[in-house]
Amino acid sequence: MPGAYGWVWNHYFNKWERVPACVTTIRLTDAGPVVGGPHKLHWISCNPAAGLSEWQLSDDTDGESAVVLEHFHTERESHNTNLVPPKQFTTGIWLKALDQMTSITFGYV
Repeated sequence: MPGAYGWVWNHYFNKWERVPACVTTIRLTDAGPVVGGPHKLHWISCNPAAGLSEWQLSDDTDGESAVVLEHFHTERESHNTNLVPPKQFTTGIWLKALDQMTSITFGYV
């Protein structure tokens, strides 16, 4: 949406940043590509199928790069993770591992 912007406080750099007002969401049930190209990941919501579950993300388009963001759950409970400041991906967002998870949803710009 051209021209639709908001302002958020960047706690890392201690300043206000102008950001697009619309966040795109995508839900996955298996490992693979989330989105290609440079994007900022704002939040992740996951729904574990059992305890001892995890997800891993890499910054690439084929899943061959190192893990840059991961989360491990010992209990079977849903989690929402807000990334402040948003995590910058330069090549693309790839869901490298999705173990013992029913689904995972991403919010990115």
